Amino acid sequence: MARFASKNASRKYMVLLFLIALFAIVLLADFLWAASSSSASSPYWSTNLDFSLQTNAGAAAANNNEQGKKISRAVKDEHLKDLNATFADLPAPQLEWEEMAEAPVPRLDGAAIQIKNILYVFAGYGTINYVHSHVDIYNFTDNSWIGKFDMPKEMAHSHLGMTTDGRHIYIVTGQYGPQCRGPTSRNFVLDTETKKWHDLPPLPFPRYAPATQLWRGRLHVMGGSKEDRHDPALEHWSLAVKDGEALEKEWRTEIPIPRGGPHRHHFAG
Repeated sequence: MARFASKNASRKYMVLLFLIALFAIVLLADFLWAASSSSASSPYWSTNLDFSLQTNAGAAAANNNEQGKKISRAVKDEHLKDLNATFADLPAPQLEWEEMAEAPVPRLDGAAIQIKNILYVFAGYGTINYVHSHVDIYNFTDNSWIGKFDMPKEMAHSHLGMTTDGRHIYIVTGQYGPQCRGPTSRNFVLDTETKKWHDLPPLPFPRYAPATQLWRGRLHVMGGSKEDRHDPALEHWSLAVKDGEALEKEWRTEIPIPRGGPHRHHFAG
């Protein structure tokens, strides 16, 4: 019996040792796994991970930015389809500015027109209470002001309509006097070679700053502001002219313009 008891104790001891060894192996394996995980999350690996995340984030941001630009361009292009070409951004040459000789007098809301290398500058405000009644002449060739001459006393002093045939300058309507006085219906033509003035038939109604143009032998006057200086005018009149002389005694009524108002673009044709 004593021998049997001794064998049973020995077996129990062996089982206990086996369990202890198994437990130790499990602890060692767990330690090694933890150490491996720790090394994977070391600063070196973390830096690489952060770098990769930053790279991906940067690429995503750049991609989003590019997509945003494409969308913006598409929206702008779509918007420009609804605009008149006048308001669209058009390519233009890069021009260099050169300073001109100082003007003989300061001017506000005068008028100017160029014939060849000569610039003619008309009337305009000197101050709110004073208006000029003469024409200054500028020579582009030698960058100098070369003279002046008087305007007719009945001619407007600002908000003029103006165009030229290359020799004669046609001046129509405009504001007469300083401050914000009323317009006149009187019209004139200047022969730039002789410096002589001639009358033209008066407009049916006076206007402020109408668009003025020569086209197919007729002087056209369009829009401007009405006598109250606030309401935009839509009227369009024309007068047959040749070599600075009116061929008709009255202005002909033409098709009204769709959008009136002062200071519209005008040019010689």
